Amino acid sequence: MNLARGAARGVAWNFATVLAERSFGFLILGLLLRVIPASVVGLIAIASAISDLARVVANSGAAEQVQASPGDLTVEAGAFWSQFLASLLFMAALFVTAPWIAHLYGQPELTLVLRVMGLNVVMTCFLLVPSARLATQFRFRTLGLMSLGSTVIGGLVALPFAYTGHGIDAMVYQRMAGVGFYALGASIAAGWVPGRPPSFSALRESFRFSRPLMEATFVDYISITGYVMLVGLRMPVAALGEFRIAQRLSEVLQEVAFTPARKVFMPVFVAVRHDKARQFETTRQMLDVLSMAIFFVCAVAGAAARPIVLLMFGAKWHAAVEVFAIITLMAPAAALYSVINPLLTAAGRTRLVSTYAWANVATIAAAAWFAAPYGLITLAWALAARGITGVVLFMLAMRQGLERPAAPILRLLILPSAALIAARLAASLALAALPQLNLVLELFVAVGVSAGVFAVVVLIAAPQRVSEMVTRLYRALLGAQPAAAVHGAPE
Repeated sequence: MNLARGAARGVAWNFATVLAERSFGFLILGLLLRVIPASVVGLIAIASAISDLARVVANSGAAEQVQASPGDLTVEAGAFWSQFLASLLFMAALFVTAPWIAHLYGQPELTLVLRVMGLNVVMTCFLLVPSARLATQFRFRTLGLMSLGSTVIGGLVALPFAYTGHGIDAMVYQRMAGVGFYALGASIAAGWVPGRPPSFSALRESFRFSRPLMEATFVDYISITGYVMLVGLRMPVAALGEFRIAQRLSEVLQEVAFTPARKVFMPVFVAVRHDKARQFETTRQMLDVLSMAIFFVCAVAGAAARPIVLLMFGAKWHAAVEVFAIITLMAPAAALYSVINPLLTAAGRTRLVSTYAWANVATIAAAAWFAAPYGLITLAWALAARGITGVVLFMLAMRQGLERPAAPILRLLILPSAALIAARLAASLALAALPQLNLVLELFVAVGVSAGVFAVVVLIAAPQRVSEMVTRLYRALLGAQPAAAVHGAPE
């Protein structure tokens, strides 16, 4: 399969299924939050951050191993069993430390919640290898449908519990049902069952490959979601619930805008890793499209923050509006930084992945820790300002991964940044001039003005760049041979 065609169609399917999944997920979330108080949301935010941290760290490296050595059953066996053993250890640690964690946060209910959610750590093991096998085969439609199904099943399980007064149970069972469905469905689709445990040497090699990625995943998770654990130590649990809603909206924003592309990064970078010129051109072209997409979505979502939050969750979540509008400005740095992991991993430089991940999370943790006591708005601005550091780290890592100056990549960000600022300012002025609009009309005005201004700025400043970008995507999606600057580079 032409690499450009596989990547482009993979992104298209990922986008379609992520959009459907998140739309349904937010419908369920909106229904849940109308009956679940902010204090419960804050409690679940702490429990989810801790259990998900254990889950993603324990299971990091397995998928990357399978994708880096496609079709190697020995690697698959080593990846599964090494992560399975790690998951058992993490689940046991979570079970033992749950009472201490509950005491630390002053929330006794956390003990049982953490112990139940610890099961997700082990359950996730059973979806890693089949998902990686499907990704290697560019079967992103199947993966997307499995993910959508897990969201639907989890939501349908949660609603009855929430509306009968069991809010904590609803949010716990939602996660467990979704993971269980995804693991079963992906295993059937990939024709995978766990193989026999490999030799000790194979397990050791799997751990050796995974350890730097486990480190990187640990700190990356803290940088995206897990810093809510620090925030929970510095502000009341109800305020944490309000922050978590804004943070979750920002996460979904990133998932819709760039996760569909991120899922194809690893197989694409593996395919071009031995040709440095092709690797650079591939990275440049992918980031050109990615930067336009993520900055556009951030411009529109930030401009329409008020109607989005209030229409979805109700007036009692008004405190999350301004927080969400501000932290959307974090998304571009997070999106760009997400390229580093697959780029360096495909090149076998996993220690660099860990190094940059630690540097990235240290700045986020510091911003969260020192700003949280001063309120939600101060915290949001501190995190958004920290994004400048993220871009600097991104450029340093990109230079090492590509083994050439990264200035051409950095220049790609200038235009979408200017368009984002112009779009947000124009939408703010339009809404100020029309103060009596209801929420639905306010949504349409904010989205229309911000989207229109962003498009106008980009088209006036760089019409040829936009034309070339659209042409590349069109040819790749239709399967036509791309006219690449470097022969064979995916468009």
